[in-house]
Amino acid sequence: MRLEDEIKQSSFKSEQSKLIVNLIYTSNRLKEQITARLKENGLTMQQYNVLRIVRGAGETGSTTSEIRERLLDKMSDASRMVDRLVSMDLLEKVRDKEDRRIVFIYLTSKGSKLVNDLVEREEVESLAAGMDEKKAQQLNELLDCFRSDLCS
Repeated sequence: MRLEDEIKQSSFKSEQSKLIVNLIYTSNRLKEQITARLKENGLTMQQYNVLRIVRGAGETGSTTSEIRERLLDKMSDASRMVDRLVSMDLLEKVRDKEDRRIVFIYLTSKGSKLVNDLVEREEVESLAAGMDEKKAQQLNELLDCFRSDLCS
């Protein structure tokens, strides 16, 4: 459905103006869908992001600062989220034997099973299943370009 029909607005000042509204509107709709799917599994989007980051670190584990650097939502409090996931028995903290100030974070077996199941079922990724590979690649390239322009 066209943006104009979705938000009941017949025109925009420019295509760039429409682009901004479209990105915000689409982002919010996507977040709603992801939030609903993850809520069924007892997670927030940010918690899922942390679990995926720790999963990606593998056997070496991850530190809170590494997680903070890789978070999609830079406003999130990584330490608080890690503590919450530890209390949910999805993550565990292990102090470095040589430098006690360093704490490594690992998935527990319960956390590993949960994140692996979500990834295997493509719980989040399946939201883009209706878009063919070529269009997905084009959109990714356009978004990369747009984000690069924001940073320059």
